[in-house]
Amino acid sequence: MKKLCAIFIMMIFCGCANAETRARFIFIGDIMVHDQQLDAAKRKGGTYDFSPSFRRVKPLLKDAFLVGNLETVFAGTGKKLKYAGFPLFNTPDVFTENLTGDLEVDLLSLANNHIFDRGATGARRTTEVLDSADIAWIGLGAGDIPSNDAILLENNGIRAAFINHSYGSNEWPKSSDVHLNVISEADIEQSMARAKSLSPDIIIALFHWGNEYHHNPNVHQKKAADIAFREGASLIVGTHPHVLQPVEVRLESDEVRAVAWSLGNFVSFQRTLPRERSVILSTEFVKDDEGTRLVGLGIAPLYVIAPGSKRTEVTYAGNDEGLIETLDFSGLSKSQVSNLRSIGRSVIEFLGARKETDEYGFNILWSEESRDVLPKSRKKTP
Repeated sequence: MKKLCAIFIMMIFCGCANAETRARFIFIGDIMVHDQQLDAAKRKGGTYDFSPSFRRVKPLLKDAFLVGNLETVFAGTGKKLKYAGFPLFNTPDVFTENLTGDLEVDLLSLANNHIFDRGATGARRTTEVLDSADIAWIGLGAGDIPSNDAILLENNGIRAAFINHSYGSNEWPKSSDVHLNVISEADIEQSMARAKSLSPDIIIALFHWGNEYHHNPNVHQKKAADIAFREGASLIVGTHPHVLQPVEVRLESDEVRAVAWSLGNFVSFQRTLPRERSVILSTEFVKDDEGTRLVGLGIAPLYVIAPGSKRTEVTYAGNDEGLIETLDFSGLSKSQVSNLRSIGRSVIEFLGARKETDEYGFNILWSEESRDVLPKSRKKTP
């Protein structure tokens, strides 16, 4: 009888405790559509199909909360307006079907130097196209959404507030209702205040910053990161340099914060080494009675192959045997696959990730289980 009572008491005690909640957020770098990609995607009748670019990595992104940087616009076509790549991007609306169907994107950052490539009208139409595709976005003040706003999204019970700012833009159109969130102390503070007003569990800052093609953060990036961390950000993810930059983990007495200075190009037709290599950044947070904390960081190395003169295919370049068996490497020669593994090793060494992989097959950058083991670069470039 005593044994039964003890079991009953234990059941009551366990039932009273709040269950631990885990959520995984993954991030990809610059999503670009150059002229070559447009040509490769064009089909008879004037339609476009970008699916081949993502067929090899779809399983890596499935059933995850995905955030990316959209470095093009959906400005439509007209008498003087056509689809184009660099320097004034304009991509067919149908690309949103790939963003939702192939990549399963949940949130896109729009604060970047190409958002005004087709003026304020193009930027405004881009937000409307994304709204129609049910893709959340951040980074602009447009219509009823004020500048320096924050967006609150929930992932498996964890409430994440996002802010997004850019160092600037290539074009600065005059507009009364479309405004770019820029990187300045006052603007970041305002965004962070709005994020905190949403009562989130975590705040994630998305910054478009840095020097293009440089592998280390500059002083302006470091200053902006310090401001965001001071105001309460848990994680910062950077884009713009078009190449990888390190991931830094900052250990504090009661909290762990991380900044991925640049994720590089997720997809583009920039073929100059090493612009064609990047990573998927995986982050995992846990929420319990004591609050919400970062417990893990991982990476999946990527390489954009160009099997034709214009077609691009984002391809896994890591070393996890489970993923290698699962993912599609059809049509690639043994030497091409071997080259992918070599590229992946370079990326892993540059970012200071471990050879060991987590439950998702991502190379471990940092984990709560070995808190004091921080990522340390073993190469100067990826």
